[in-house]
Amino acid sequence: MESIRLCLLCLASSGLILLDATELALGLQLDENLSRQSREKSELVEALQEVLEKLGNRELPAVETRLSWVPLCQPGEPCAVRRGVRIGKRCSCPRSTTCNLVTLRCS
Repeated sequence: MESIRLCLLCLASSGLILLDATELALGLQLDENLSRQSREKSELVEALQEVLEKLGNRELPAVETRLSWVPLCQPGEPCAVRRGVRIGKRCSCPRSTTCNLVTLRCS
């Protein structure tokens, strides 16, 4: 009878020891996962900062180089150029004005 109690006591204590060891192992794994996630987050933040710096330093194409874009003129500025019988447009006049083809100015 005593030996059965002793065996049960040994089994129970070894079971508790194993449970405690697995809890410790799980705790260590959780700590490792958290540290790995924080490292990954910091690496992602650094990579995003590098990309943003590259985008900020990149020069965008000048607006004037677009073929379809014509800059705006102020009233009274030359808006066209005469080239023989043809008239070339230099800029667009504001809404309330038009390009006078005699003086070649916004009026």
